[in-house]
Amino acid sequence: MKLSANRLLATIAIFWIVLVGATVMPAIAQNYNTVPVPTTFVPGIPGSPATIGPNVNITNEPGPQSETSVAVDPTNSNHLLYSVNDLNAPTGAGAVVWESTDGGKTFTSFNQNSNNFCYDTWLGFNTNGDAFMSYQCFNQNIAYKKKGQTTWTSTTLSIAGVAPDRDMVTVDNGPSSPFKGSVYIGYDDNGTGNTPYVLYSRNGFSGWARSSAIPTSAPTIGVNVATGPDGTVYAAWEDYTNQKLWLSKSTNGGVSFGTPVLVTTYRLNTTGFFVFIPPQDSRGIVPFPFITVAQGGAHAGRLFVSYTDQDTSGANTNIYIRHSDDHGTTWSAETKVNDDTNHAYHFHNAIAALYTGLTGAVGISFYDTRRDPNNVKTDRYLTYSTDGGVTWAKNIRITTAQSDETKSGSDFGNQYGDYQGMYPDPSAGVHLSWTDSRSTVTFEDMFAGSAHQ
Repeated sequence: MKLSANRLLATIAIFWIVLVGATVMPAIAQNYNTVPVPTTFVPGIPGSPATIGPNVNITNEPGPQSETSVAVDPTNSNHLLYSVNDLNAPTGAGAVVWESTDGGKTFTSFNQNSNNFCYDTWLGFNTNGDAFMSYQCFNQNIAYKKKGQTTWTSTTLSIAGVAPDRDMVTVDNGPSSPFKGSVYIGYDDNGTGNTPYVLYSRNGFSGWARSSAIPTSAPTIGVNVATGPDGTVYAAWEDYTNQKLWLSKSTNGGVSFGTPVLVTTYRLNTTGFFVFIPPQDSRGIVPFPFITVAQGGAHAGRLFVSYTDQDTSGANTNIYIRHSDDHGTTWSAETKVNDDTNHAYHFHNAIAALYTGLTGAVGISFYDTRRDPNNVKTDRYLTYSTDGGVTWAKNIRITTAQSDETKSGSDFGNQYGDYQGMYPDPSAGVHLSWTDSRSTVTFEDMFAGSAHQ
């Protein structure tokens, strides 16, 4: 979740005066900050028809919820986790996880830190079926729930620095990785001028440490992490002041990272941090990257970076992807994955590589305004590639109704937020989560969906 610097300071002041009286929060005035949903899919021949699972309103409660994440237990595909920034929480924002053990028929919810203003949730599983959730409350937290347990354990990672932002957790599940089972959290540290770091633990439960600062001289946002089958750790981020997308790698399990490599230069003007587009006109988007690595198949080890950027021949935004076969040293030309021809707007891309043995297929989902001539109403679309990201399937509409975050009654301060979720299913599927405002009663809810062939 992201707010402008001034709005962030106002939000901090209001919530902490009201909620905890004299508690003193860190000053971060000079740095931008981002403070403030089941079936399966099997890859096939690009362009072949897909069966779409139902749209499920998971939260279905008053007040806005935005910025979603999803994860699927690799030991039990009926065990699903969804998380969201619940802006209807008594504290003003809650890091809430919704859990289903029956494939999405029923859910229970849990607020990880119900006494604090918390946000920026992200989910993951290890191969044992242990769950992890990163989130922030103007500090960095990691929660875990071991397989078979009924409760979560949450820990504040004080080593993260001052007001860490836009965290994202990932787990090294590579069967041949020397660091298998390690859990990583990418984020930027406001206390050091939005410097990118990665936190790491060899089991996700204890022994957390912080990487050395990833080499960069510019402030960052959206430090996204992924691991390769050989244990290489990748971190990608947006350098908004210079309109660049960078990537760095670690070969020692996240202890240190090498010299960054330029992946792409944005055509979008990112120098103002937020980029304002018609479907997210009051909050704006922050087009930070999302990355994944093929864990098996013909393209095992191929690294993918997806991002939002301006059309090469228009003012609209598209979803692009590049890939690398040499650990991020060199990159392919960019490929546009949305297939509309009416210069619609696309944003909030999410990416997932399917499981080992499925030819290294990769999928991308995103918001899309192609069905609205005014470019304010959105649907969630999905596409996928079975040839390592060279060609992409005909785009598949996942949503059964449009959302409009510009309509009266919407949460104009946050709108859709800054990101949505996508995660592979162990039975060769993909699950999605997104912020959805089709309801005129509850407005922004967290929805879930899926697709299969």
